[in-house]
Amino acid sequence: MRTSLDCLVCFMRQARSTGLLSTDKIDLQRQLLDSAGQYMEKVDTELTPPENAMGLYALIAEILGTDDPYARIKQEGNSFALAVQKEIETRIQSAKDPLRAAVRVAVGGNIIDYGALHSFDAAATMQECFARAFARDDYPAFLEALQGRPTVLYLCDNCGEIVFDGLLIKELNKAGCQVTAAVREAPIINDATLEDARICGLDKICTVISNGTCCPGTPLDSCSAEFTEHFQNADLIISKGMGNFETLSEVSAPIFFLFTVKCSQVALHLSERQGFEPGFLKGGDGEMVLLRQKEDI
Repeated sequence: MRTSLDCLVCFMRQARSTGLLSTDKIDLQRQLLDSAGQYMEKVDTELTPPENAMGLYALIAEILGTDDPYARIKQEGNSFALAVQKEIETRIQSAKDPLRAAVRVAVGGNIIDYGALHSFDAAATMQECFARAFARDDYPAFLEALQGRPTVLYLCDNCGEIVFDGLLIKELNKAGCQVTAAVREAPIINDATLEDARICGLDKICTVISNGTCCPGTPLDSCSAEFTEHFQNADLIISKGMGNFETLSEVSAPIFFLFTVKCSQVALHLSERQGFEPGFLKGGDGEMVLLRQKEDI
């Protein structure tokens, strides 16, 4: 997925949002906006939005004097998810199809996203996700892909969300899958790192590796050799979140995308490249998606 002009507007909003989140100094907030505006002139629209976001957030971190402006938000996301983990897991285990329920929970957890700049109520979403309809639901194909106990590479996205990913990975383990989860190499927005995986106990459920980048997505050309080997050898790849979708939507691989749609440009890309009905976001953002990668990408 390429960067559009609307993405540039979103980048400016992200600079403003990060400034409000990180400092009450008006001069620093203004510097963030001025610098972000200058950065827009350098954006390569042939790259994906997450790849262009890397430079923007590096600039933001330099101006603010911290490599993790979202540290407090990440901690809050992890704490929230850990606090409701037992309750959500109980609901999964009492469901008629625990795997199906765990998929719903993992997709619902993707609402915890500060890069998309949408408003959200994580607590309400995690309760509602058990009954909400999907905009695309390739669950039958997902079940078929799990036959034969495949080797699974699970691409994680945000802090907090990874707690709910862990509940799905537990179900995959029960199905006999061999799961490796991948997180970001270094902090960017509220994306999960190896430290977050340890805090949330994900490393006790499966093997966890870094993808080798601080991109809020998975740009294969920039990923580490270790990650690339896992990606190439996986029988099945579960890709969580919009950033991973944006960077992998045109990659030919055995991918299932699990995310909530929080961006009009992603919705447009789904319509143009993945066969979604135009204007499918009738009720606004937050539509849940379980999408198998097209074979003719």
